[in-house]
Amino acid sequence: MEASRLKEISTSMIRRMFEVVEKAKKEGKDIISLTIGEPDFPTPKEVIDPACKAMNEGFTHYTSNFGIEELRVAIAEHYGVSKNEVMVTTGGSEALINASLAFIEEQSRVVIPSPSFLSYFTYAKMCKAKISEIKTHETAFTPTPESFAEIMDKDVSVVFLNYPNNPTGAVIDKRSAEEIVKIARDYGAIVISDEIYDKIYYDKKPANLVDHENVVVVNGFSKSLAMTGWRIGFVIAREELLNSMLKVHQVNGVCAPAFAQKAVAEVMLNGEFEKLVSKMVSEFRKRRDFVYNELSKLYWTVKPEGAFYMFLDVKEDCMKFSEKLIDYGVAVTPGKAFGSWNDNFVRISYANSLENLKKAVERIKRYHEDQGA
Repeated sequence: MEASRLKEISTSMIRRMFEVVEKAKKEGKDIISLTIGEPDFPTPKEVIDPACKAMNEGFTHYTSNFGIEELRVAIAEHYGVSKNEVMVTTGGSEALINASLAFIEEQSRVVIPSPSFLSYFTYAKMCKAKISEIKTHETAFTPTPESFAEIMDKDVSVVFLNYPNNPTGAVIDKRSAEEIVKIARDYGAIVISDEIYDKIYYDKKPANLVDHENVVVVNGFSKSLAMTGWRIGFVIAREELLNSMLKVHQVNGVCAPAFAQKAVAEVMLNGEFEKLVSKMVSEFRKRRDFVYNELSKLYWTVKPEGAFYMFLDVKEDCMKFSEKLIDYGVAVTPGKAFGSWNDNFVRISYANSLENLKKAVERIKRYHEDQGA
């Protein structure tokens, strides 16, 4: 029998759409998928070569639960913290569940702005907490300190923040983010700040929240170095918070792959990291500008300032829209996966080639015309 903690949890909408796309492709349909949040670039040679070298040198075994010294030092120097405040994890997702299990009390409240990454809702449910959402649609998809002040009380154990945001690409300003952190601290709540897209931004630089006593920053290299399959994440937090997460990490992820840790450390320490990210972001900017310029003529949206997503108000049920759009050869993610008030929204990922994006946009335009919109 399935455990009661899973009763309210369904399979990820993103993964379900992935399966729909795969099925359609097997039936011979030409489908352009704008669903998966994964850079379409190959992992850079500057990462692969040192990883192969590390494997040949024997970096194929367990490391410390906290990660190898070189990588922790590299991350610490990059973010201006102590290496004792850094723990390497098996991807950002493991870091998120470690933090959730460490700090979400059963029957407490967990505050999540909507729209937000679907997994936060799952973690809260797994921990048997009550979810309180903050609507951000009228404030360009970023929450205000005032909206947090209205909803916070002593029953809140954890607040999730995710900027640059998945699914909207919104970036919160530093002053607002720090005020929200202060409000949470006043009520004894931990802020889990998912900053996995902090290197993928355009005209507005995201705030890093590493320097706050009640914040656990979750990050990784899946997006910034196109390493989704390598599973290298990390957390930055005060030592006492890390020690709480270690209780979960030591029996969950244990440690990230040693050779991959070694490769990322080398890329960070030899000055290649920023160059590699910059090259990728330059291409994402071209794609964002094209998709936004075309689709904002058809549907309301907010111009993304980070990540590689756009959240469109399609003015109809998102499930029906997504299903019908498959017949036109495009797959998108229904918005209701990302929280309340999103029933008429869909997420598109422009982490796809410009050639494919141009085809997808033409197909979406054709659908729009056929609906008589």
